[in-house]
Amino acid sequence: MRPDVTEGQVIQAVVKAAEALLDRSKWMEIGLLTDTLDYIKGHPRLLRSLSWGDDDYLSCVIDTIPVLLGRPTKSAYPVSGSRRLDPARLPNLAIVEDYLNLPVWLQDQEPNLYGSLYGGEDGAVLDELQAAAVELGIQDVDEHAARIRRGLRDDPAQAIGSSKELLETVFKAVLDLRGNGPETKQDIPQLLHAASRKLGFHPGGHRDNAPGSEQRRRLFGALASIVSTTAELRNSGFGTGHGGTQRPQLDIATARLVVSAAVAVATFYLEAHSTESIREPPHGS
Repeated sequence: MRPDVTEGQVIQAVVKAAEALLDRSKWMEIGLLTDTLDYIKGHPRLLRSLSWGDDDYLSCVIDTIPVLLGRPTKSAYPVSGSRRLDPARLPNLAIVEDYLNLPVWLQDQEPNLYGSLYGGEDGAVLDELQAAAVELGIQDVDEHAARIRRGLRDDPAQAIGSSKELLETVFKAVLDLRGNGPETKQDIPQLLHAASRKLGFHPGGHRDNAPGSEQRRRLFGALASIVSTTAELRNSGFGTGHGGTQRPQLDIATARLVVSAAVAVATFYLEAHSTESIREPPHGS
C-alpha cells in the first residue's frame, strides 16, 4: 500500500470488498483465520442480516471490519478516518488483504480507491504482469502479485519469497504442469531451462538465425541470472519459504530491484507464451 494511505481508506476498502465477496461460510472462515469467529457469530445482526438481505447489512459490516482487522472491541484509540495507517493498529490487515485478494478486487471494482491505496506502488510492472496472466487464465499470479505489493512496503522477505514462487508458477504454466507428479517437483533452474526451450530461447532454438540473435542470447542469459539469483536469495534466508524466525535483511532498494527484475522476467515469459499460443495453429488443423 502507499505510505500515505489512511486508516479510514483501508477500512472503507475492506468494507466494500467484504460486503461484495463474503457469504456466511466465508465470514466464518475469515473469522477463524483472524481469531474473530466468536465476535462474528455473536454479532446480533451480521449473519442474520446477510441471510435475510436486510437493509442494515452494510452497517453491520462496517461494525465488524475494524474488529476483523484486529482492533479490540473496546479500544482507547477509536478508528480514525484521517489518521495515517499504522499496521500495529490493524494487525490482521495482511490476513484479510490476502483472503479478499484486495488489490485485484479493488482494481476491477473500485479503481479510484485502488489508486488511493496502491497507485504508484510498483504498480505499472505488476499491472502488466496481472494483465498477461488474466489473458492466459492463470489465477495464482494474482495471489503472488498481492503479496509482492504488500511485502515491498511491510516485509521485503515476503516480497522476495513471493517473487521466487511467482517465477515457478509462470514457468509451470508455460509448461502446462498442473498436477502433482514428479515433473512438477523440478527446481527453478530446471523449470527455467524447460520453459526457455519450449519458447525457443536457447542455443538450438528456431530463433537463432533471426536478426539480433546474438544480443538475444546475451539478454536471455541475463534473464537466467535474475531467476537464479532470486532463488538463491530466497534459499539463503533473504526471502520467506524456508522457515526460521531470524533472517538476514536486504535493504529496501535492493529488495525492490530483485522483485522488479523477477516480475519483469515473469511478465516476459507470459507474454511470449501468449504470442506463441496465438501463432501456433491448434493440433489437427
